[in-house]
Amino acid sequence: MNVITGLKSIVKRIFSWFRNSPFEREYIFTANIYSSLFVSVIVAVLEIWMLVMMFSGVIKNSGNYTLAWLLSHTIAYSTLLFTAVCMFIYAILFLQKKIVAYKLGAFLRLFFSVTMLVFGLYISYSSKDMAGQVFAFITVLTIIGSLFIWHPFFSFFGLSAIFGIYLYLQSTIRPITLSVKVNSFTTWLAFFVTALNTYHQKKIEAGKDEKLNEVNLYLEHKSRVDELTQLPNMHSFYRYSIEYLNNDNNDISNICFVYMDLFNFKNYNEKYGFKEGTNFLRTLAGILKKGFGQDFISRFSDDHFVALTDVNTVEEKIKIVNEELKKKESIVQLRIKAGIYRPKERMSSPNLACDRARYACDTIKKFYGRDLVEYDEVMRKEFKLKQYIINNIDHAIEHNYIQVYYQPVVWAQSGKICGVEALARWEDPYYGMITPGIFVPVLEEYHLIHKLDLSVMNTACSDLNKALNDGLDIIPISLNFSRLDFELADPAQELEACLKKYGLSKKHIHVEITESALSNSNDKLKHALEEFRKNGNSLWLDDFGSGYSGLNVLKDFSFDLMKIDMAFLSRFTENYKAQPILMSIVNLASQIGMQTLTEGVETQEASEFLKRIGCQRLQGFLFGKPMKKEELLEKIKNGTYEIDPLK
Repeated sequence: MNVITGLKSIVKRIFSWFRNSPFEREYIFTANIYSSLFVSVIVAVLEIWMLVMMFSGVIKNSGNYTLAWLLSHTIAYSTLLFTAVCMFIYAILFLQKKIVAYKLGAFLRLFFSVTMLVFGLYISYSSKDMAGQVFAFITVLTIIGSLFIWHPFFSFFGLSAIFGIYLYLQSTIRPITLSVKVNSFTTWLAFFVTALNTYHQKKIEAGKDEKLNEVNLYLEHKSRVDELTQLPNMHSFYRYSIEYLNNDNNDISNICFVYMDLFNFKNYNEKYGFKEGTNFLRTLAGILKKGFGQDFISRFSDDHFVALTDVNTVEEKIKIVNEELKKKESIVQLRIKAGIYRPKERMSSPNLACDRARYACDTIKKFYGRDLVEYDEVMRKEFKLKQYIINNIDHAIEHNYIQVYYQPVVWAQSGKICGVEALARWEDPYYGMITPGIFVPVLEEYHLIHKLDLSVMNTACSDLNKALNDGLDIIPISLNFSRLDFELADPAQELEACLKKYGLSKKHIHVEITESALSNSNDKLKHALEEFRKNGNSLWLDDFGSGYSGLNVLKDFSFDLMKIDMAFLSRFTENYKAQPILMSIVNLASQIGMQTLTEGVETQEASEFLKRIGCQRLQGFLFGKPMKKEELLEKIKNGTYEIDPLK
C-alpha cells in the first residue's frame, strides 16, 4: 500500500512539474515572442537571399533544375518569407505593448512553425542527394526548436510525428536502412533532450522571476498601503493629490484637504490597552471609508488621517463619522477633530496643504464642542512664522539673532544679586523680537529645542569665561534644560565639556529641570540627573507647583534648590490661600534640605512676606527684568546691583 501511495505521489509530482502557473505561461510566451522576433528576421533574410540566388542565374543556369522546380521553390521561399514577416510584425507590436492578443500570437507561431516544417520536409524531399536531404531537414528542425520553448508533452509527440513524416517521405524515395533508422532515433532523442532541458531551464527562470515579482508586488503594496488599516499611506496620498490637482478635467474650486485627529484616543489606549487601540484604528478606517464614500482617504500617522474631498460636504461627513464613533464607543468620548485647507492653485504642494490643515486642526484640540475649522488668514500668519522658526533656528544661532538675556536672582534678606538666570531672546532682522512664548513651543513640537538650550549654555559659559579674564566678580548662572533635551542630546556630557572648554568651576553653573519634565521622566532622564549629581553640578527644581506631581518629585529625586512657580503669587493680596500654601512649601523644603527661590516677585509686599517666611532667594520684575549682558554689567558698575554670589 505504501509503495502504491509513493508511486502516486511521484507521478503527481511529475505531472505538477509539467503544469505552469499563469505567470510562468506568460513568461514562456514572452520568451517565445523574443525568439520569434530573432528567428523571423533570420528566416526572412535567408529566404530573400535564396530568392536572389535563384533569379541571379547561379541556380537557374546549373542545368539540373527545371522550370517547374524553379516555380515550386519560388512559391516555397515566398510563403516562408511572408509568414516570417507576419511573425516579425506581431512580435514588434507585442513587445512594444501595442497589441496584447495572445491567441493571435499563438496562432502565428504555430503557423510559422508548420510553414517552416513543411518547407523543410519539402526541401529535404526534393533534394537530389542524401546529404542534402538530411542537412535541410535538420536545419529547419533546429530553427523551429529555437523558435519555441516546447512543452515536454508536445516535444515528445510533435518530434515523433515530424520524424515519422520524414522517414515516410524518405521511404518513398529509397528503402530505409537500419543505419538511417538508428541515426534518426538518436537525432530525435537529441532534439527531445534539448527541448526538455530548455523547458526545464525556462521553468526555473520563470519560477524565480515569479517569486521576485511577488516580492516586488508585496513591497510595492507596502509602499502604497498602510499595513495596519489597509488604507493608502501618506506617500500614496501625496501622489494621488498631485495627479488630481494637475488634471485639468478636475474642478478644484471646492476641493479641500482634511487633516483628522482622533481626539481622546490616548485615554482609550489607557483603558483598553494598546492591542485594542490598534484594533480600533482598523475600525476607524472602515468608519472613515463609509463616511467619506468615494473620497481618497489615507492614514497619515498614528491616529491621524487625511482626505481630499468637497468642502461643501466635509462638515456633514465629519458629523457622520463622529456619530458612528459614538455608536462604537460610548464610555471613552472619542471624536474626530479636523482642520481643512483649500488649495489656491493646481500647483499647490500636498505636503504644505496637509501641514496647514494639520495646523488648523491643532488649534481646536482643546475645544470640546468644536470639531471642524478651516485654515484662515490669521492661521496663515501664525503658520508662516512657525515655519520660519523651524527653517531658521540654525541660521539664527549662527548669526547671533538668538541672544542670551540675564534676569537677576537676589538674596531675600539683603537684596544683593546671588545669581542670574539665562533666558533666550530672538531678535530677528525680519520679524523683530520673537518672544519665547512663540518660538520655544514650536522648537519643542519639532524636537529642535536642544539646539536652542545648548546654544544658550555655550553663550553663558563664554560670557562667564570673559568675566573671569576681565577680572570681574563672577555671578553664577542657572541654565534651563527641557525634557526633550535629554532625548535629543546628552546635556550632562555637553555641560561637562563646556565647563572644561571655558575653564569654569561647577559652582558657576546651576542646572534647572522643570517639574513637568520629571513627572513624565524616563530612564534616560534619570540617568542624566545622576550624571549631573556625579559631576558635582548643582540641581534646581524649576516651576515647582505648576504640575500635579510635585510631592512625588520631591520624594523620588534629589535637588539642591526648589524654584516656586510664579503662579502662587498671582493675585497674592486677594487670594487668602496663597500665603499659608507658600509658607508650607518653604517649611517643607527646609525640612528635606532644599533651599527655596520664588519666581514672579513684582511687589514689595510679596517680597517682605517671602523674606519673613524664610524663602532664601527671590526673582521677578521687582528686582529686574531679563536684560542683555552689557546692561547687567553697567548696572553692577553704577551700583544699582551689589553682588553677593556665594553663601
